[in-house]
Amino acid sequence: MVRIKDYICATFFRFSGIYDKKMKSGVYSMRRIFVSLLVSSCLLISGLLPTALSYAENSNSTLPVVAEDAAVFYLVPHQMTAELNRSSLSLDSVSIKVAPLLKKNNHLYFPFKWLETAHLATIKRDAKTGSTWAEFDTENSVPFSSFRLMPNQSKIFRYSDGTMTALDESIPKPFMKNGQLYIPASLLPKMGINYTWSNGVMRWVWNDKVAKALHPTYTTDKENITFSALVQKEFGHAYVLVNTGHGGMTSSIGGGISTFKGTEKTTEKSIIVNGRTFQRIEYSVGLRPGPNPLEITTNDKGSAKIMVHRKVLNPSSVPIRYNHPENEQDIRFTNPTQGYLRVQAGDPIAISGVVTATYLESNEVSFGVAAFQNDDFIEVEKKTVVPLKQDKSFNGSIVIRKPGTYLVNILSPDVFVGGSSPYGSVKWAEIAVEVLPKTKKNP
Repeated sequence: MVRIKDYICATFFRFSGIYDKKMKSGVYSMRRIFVSLLVSSCLLISGLLPTALSYAENSNSTLPVVAEDAAVFYLVPHQMTAELNRSSLSLDSVSIKVAPLLKKNNHLYFPFKWLETAHLATIKRDAKTGSTWAEFDTENSVPFSSFRLMPNQSKIFRYSDGTMTALDESIPKPFMKNGQLYIPASLLPKMGINYTWSNGVMRWVWNDKVAKALHPTYTTDKENITFSALVQKEFGHAYVLVNTGHGGMTSSIGGGISTFKGTEKTTEKSIIVNGRTFQRIEYSVGLRPGPNPLEITTNDKGSAKIMVHRKVLNPSSVPIRYNHPENEQDIRFTNPTQGYLRVQAGDPIAISGVVTATYLESNEVSFGVAAFQNDDFIEVEKKTVVPLKQDKSFNGSIVIRKPGTYLVNILSPDVFVGGSSPYGSVKWAEIAVEVLPKTKKNP
């Protein structure tokens, strides 16, 4: 297992990446001082090399991060106040000139552009439909981003495939004034903003949801990596996603690839700093040879992407990876016998073996080639289909002509998968391939 520590660092960092449970708050502060000074040397000595150390920036410097934290999830509180009919507002104690807050037909209205002033969203307009909507920052994504408003219309609209559809809910009518679209303040809760109105003053309160990778890139020669995340309690459960190898991500625990053997545990449940409560979660994740795109995510409240590069010193030591342990009983390989190959571009890769699974609905296996592109594995070639012989053995090959990093996904014959189409092919195994440039042979 990769551990981000060594004996020198042990004086300051607990092995699991948390504060010792009995450690007092005064030691917390001393430890944070040492973290920024020692983290680089500790990581170099331990053999795990993050390419960026950015957690001393901005609000991060006040957070109880430690060297083992790969990411941090925290809230940044904001407050905005505005008086009725006054052409200014106060954003986090800074006065800004804006179009005024208005009252019409006993309803409170604010300029839609205020969302840009507050750095919450970008206001967009479609001249063809006359509709306007707020495109919220990804860190503050809310359902309202998919809704549109129109002047003098008492409905919220959804836009899809070029068609505007009014929802059943009625709202006070937005209106235009001095080139500004005014919308009712009653829509603010739909945007994740709490507001109050008292004595002619409206007050907004909200939080920016910040998800930040502290160590976005790691390099290791180990089969696993262990790191942690510091998560403010309002984010809820944070968990790790791994790449499926043929498009998409899946949970490292109980997801589509159980042989990655991911683990997760909360190592510190209540870290209180400046009135905010955090928890620290430690993750251990299995690694493929080569690049491993990972993502710590929090159910639509933000995510942090991490790339782990695993170097393999001895390719013959890497076994073929099965998606699930039981898949090893479904198929047996005679060639190759290892799960990581280094080949030259254009050289054929022989793949043979026998299918030992029963209750099959077809008599062929297939090989899919996924290339590592733009931090993801993307299928790049048509699948190679190989028929099963009478004894259920198969013998085929693939050719990859461009240098790069690839996965060869071994896809099953049709098996029962359930759903509306109960039978289909599923991924049983994968072989990592590093394709090297073709070298010319001497005459």
